[in-house]
Amino acid sequence: MLRRCQKEDSNAVIHRVRMKPVQKSCFSIPLCRLRCLPLVRPIIETDVSRLENEFVKGYRDGDRTLYVSPYNNLSEELHVSDDIHNSWSPFWKEANEEFETMLQNDPDLAHLCGKMFYVWEGNHRLSAWWRHTNKHHSLDKDWHISVDCIVVDPRNSTAAFLNAMNDINW
Repeated sequence: MLRRCQKEDSNAVIHRVRMKPVQKSCFSIPLCRLRCLPLVRPIIETDVSRLENEFVKGYRDGDRTLYVSPYNNLSEELHVSDDIHNSWSPFWKEANEEFETMLQNDPDLAHLCGKMFYVWEGNHRLSAWWRHTNKHHSLDKDWHISVDCIVVDPRNSTAAFLNAMNDINW
C-alpha cells in the first residue's frame, strides 16, 4: 500500500512517454539500429548466454517488445554515422535501407530517419540476438531481422520512466 502511494503507475508512465501519435509508436526496427543502454539492469553475461541459447531457432514474431528511444538518459541522440553504417554487413545495410524507406514514407515517423535507438528495456535480448546473428548467421539474410519495439520519448520523465522499466523488467 505504501509503495502504491509513493510510486506512479508504471502503465500510466509508459503511456505518457510513448511517441505520439501513440498508435504509431509500435513498429519493427532492425537490430543494427539498436544500441544497448543498460540503465534499468546491468547486462549480465550468463543471462545473455541463456537467451542466446534460446535464440538458436530465430526470432519469434510477437516475442517480448523492446522499449526504445532515440534519446539516451542525457537526452542525447545518436545518428547513423558513416562509421556505424560502414560497420554493418551488406544484409544489415539492406535492412537499414528498407527501414529508412518506411520511416520516410510516413510523415509521423520521418523525424526518426537516420537515428539510432537506445534500448531502455530488453538489452539482454538485444545482446543475445545481435551476437548470435553476427556469429552464426552473418551470411544468411533471413537472420538480419527487425524486432518489435515501442518507441518512447522519456526526456521529461526520465526518473519515472526508469522506475516503470524496473517494474516491467523480468
